[in-house]
Amino acid sequence: MHRRLVPSKLSGIVWLAALLAVGVITWHFRGARQDFRGIAEDVKLSVSSEMAVELLSIAVQPGQFVKPGDTLARLRNRELSMRIAEILREIQDASGEANIDRSESMRRVAELRSSLGSRKAELQSEIQLLSEQASRNRSLVSGFQGMGIRTSEPDTAGIEERIRTLREQIRVEEEGVRSQIALLEGSKGNIDRLALAKNDALRKELAILHDEERKLVILAPAGGVIDSVKFRPGEKVSPFSPVLTISGMKPSRVRGYINERVRSDIAVGDSVVVSAVGMRAASVNGVVVGVGSRIMEIPVRLWKVPDFPLWGREVIVQLSTDNPLLLGEMVDVRRGADKLLLGGS
Repeated sequence: MHRRLVPSKLSGIVWLAALLAVGVITWHFRGARQDFRGIAEDVKLSVSSEMAVELLSIAVQPGQFVKPGDTLARLRNRELSMRIAEILREIQDASGEANIDRSESMRRVAELRSSLGSRKAELQSEIQLLSEQASRNRSLVSGFQGMGIRTSEPDTAGIEERIRTLREQIRVEEEGVRSQIALLEGSKGNIDRLALAKNDALRKELAILHDEERKLVILAPAGGVIDSVKFRPGEKVSPFSPVLTISGMKPSRVRGYINERVRSDIAVGDSVVVSAVGMRAASVNGVVVGVGSRIMEIPVRLWKVPDFPLWGREVIVQLSTDNPLLLGEMVDVRRGADKLLLGGS
């Protein structure tokens, strides 16, 4: 009889233990105290280029500390280098062309003045001859009259008309040459203005390209730790592809997860207290800045039981800058004195 009762008592104990386990689990997932965890992390800065480039050299390596302004890498864009060389050549060519045009204009002016001088001397010589002829005619007539020979007055009207025509021709040709010289000298000024305008446009474009070239030397935008280097020297990098990433010296946020089986009223704007898990007594205040709108798998590190996946909502907490937490540290996040609001299960 006694032997038949022992199994019955053991069965009762097993059933009692099972009920207690169910109660503990139910309290754990449904109770007011919510014990969840997350990982302290920093927002990684991705360093990239806006254009397709070739990586020339890397000045840092993963794990290295950098300060703002430190040189991280040097890039090269062949099209940019070729365009800069082309503009420099165009500036030199434009200056040479302007000098050639200016010299040609000056040569033409000198040629016109020389031609005018020759033509004027020729016409003046003819005028001189006609004037001398008219003077001789008058002298002859005067001589004959002195000898008592009656003669008619010399007819110099035709000569004088010819002289007036020649002088008018000199004036017209001088005006024509002056007009041509004025045009040439004006065109010289236009050549100078056009050359100056072209030179200014080329130099402005060159300044823009030099600014783009300076961007090919990548400087650290902030202090931190080199998290990863994505490319090696000599490799091609597509536009906006991260060349390397930088993490901060301290975590700036916590990424936690609320188990889908747990009741929670957490909302954006809630103030929380983030505490380090384990023996460290590090804690810091934070603010909830994001609550996920979908259920996702919780990272393996936050699983309570290995090989037993958990699912939940992601919650992001912004930390104060002067916090004692470590990058990658597992933390508890609570609201109020005891009420824990987010984390992983």
